[in-house]
Amino acid sequence: MKGERARNGSGAAGPRRATAKPPAEDAPRPAPPDAGAGPSPGAGPGGADGPPGQAPPAPLPAPAETGLEKLLLHPTKLGSLLRWDPERPDPLYPISVELSLTNRCNLNCRYCSDSEVRKWPDFFHIYHLTRLFEDLAGGGTTGVTFEGGGEPLLSELFPEALESCLGHGLSAGLITNGLMLFARHVPEKLVSRLSWVRVSLDAANEAQYRALKGAKGFAKAFENVVRLAKLKRGPAVGVGYVLTNLNDDPRLLRLLAEKLRDAGADYLQIRPVVDHPELESRADLSGTFSGISGPGFRVDLAPLSDNLPEGNLGLPCRAHSITAVICADARIFTCGRLNDRPFFPHIGDLALMSSAPADFGPAWNGKLRKMQNRVLARPSFCSENCPRCRITKYNRLLDDLQRIRTPDFI
Repeated sequence: MKGERARNGSGAAGPRRATAKPPAEDAPRPAPPDAGAGPSPGAGPGGADGPPGQAPPAPLPAPAETGLEKLLLHPTKLGSLLRWDPERPDPLYPISVELSLTNRCNLNCRYCSDSEVRKWPDFFHIYHLTRLFEDLAGGGTTGVTFEGGGEPLLSELFPEALESCLGHGLSAGLITNGLMLFARHVPEKLVSRLSWVRVSLDAANEAQYRALKGAKGFAKAFENVVRLAKLKRGPAVGVGYVLTNLNDDPRLLRLLAEKLRDAGADYLQIRPVVDHPELESRADLSGTFSGISGPGFRVDLAPLSDNLPEGNLGLPCRAHSITAVICADARIFTCGRLNDRPFFPHIGDLALMSSAPADFGPAWNGKLRKMQNRVLARPSFCSENCPRCRITKYNRLLDDLQRIRTPDFI
């Protein structure tokens, strides 16, 4: 789902429901022990809680599982991106790959950005996927996100594909509408092996769900989120929420966030609708979630600003290589936001290549990607053609780092 692609993120399972009172979202970060004039924890008359009468520091909120900071966990990739050249694409494999198993879907979302993709056929065989996972693991990719396209759990290949992915040492995440979680072919034992699951709820009640998704399903999807959160040593559990003018009531949003926190979910990610200006929300959510985020739960509002600019802020897209998109018809794309544009074609086709096991590599390091790298290096191209995209924030970071004049100092 391109509305999803402008998004994707992974993460390890975080702490569950905290008993401590969560801090307000706008609460200042507590000072480190050696900062300021007060005694350090455990010293002086205040003991571990500091001076008499001073409240202990509020616990920090859960980290952003879909945040910009995750790039710091991949220093080799970051270094390669900083050395990027229009004539020499970043040769390292993507950090993670977004993989669609099917273009079929059991919902009809009004804001879907993949309506054209639904017309593409499904072509994957487990043979293609096994070879793909072997190649990705050998090339340095660390994770695979099963997503859409359509609803990944509609694919009869999902259980075998997940087993193969994990068997090759790759981590796996899942973006799903949640309606088929724990179905006969998706048992708890299988779901528990995922690193993370994000359920695209996109509604705060059944009425909103029907209006936006064309079918009844809110109660079932929410029930499965709760069940996910209860899995012992299970995946990190997130809920995705595309904000539109049909689901932006601040009161209902706060109530949803409280229910998710109390159920044990790890985060609620709210992001803007893309490609559907008629559904854009103008709601002011400032203060809506005050006091909800805590050590085991986070309301992530960053995408509402990070994913909003169009045209990639007039920057070249040097960060495109942090991920790649492989569609259900087995075609490989450099960009998941331009993959339906005739002027930006696929760079490879796993169903046509015969050299095993390096099917992804020839496409990733081939002539078509080198040509597209040169195109994406042109700010004018990105300004005119790039829609709203989650990769923009990474390009801004890289541009800022390149323009720093005092890199030898902190």
